[in-house]
Amino acid sequence: MPKIVVESGMVLNLGGFIVEKKAKLPCVDVIVGNPLPEDMKLDAPVYSEEMLREYERQGMFVEYLRDGESLKEKLEGMKKRVDEKLKG
Repeated sequence: MPKIVVESGMVLNLGGFIVEKKAKLPCVDVIVGNPLPEDMKLDAPVYSEEMLREYERQGMFVEYLRDGESLKEKLEGMKKRVDEKLKG
């Protein structure tokens, strides 16, 4: 399975990596952030919500973007969370 490298401190919109017909997520998009000191490799594409839970178990931050929410605001909020965690 292909991998996405999410560098330490990086925030990523997974929109283009989600197989919507198979994943059936309760959202319109997913944002991940890497608050860890090391880079992470995530499986892609995303086929299920279970894959997202696995990312969380590995230490990644995962947030769902619901219909009507601002992608820009969610990305900024995630970046703030990641930066705060890295500063520790």
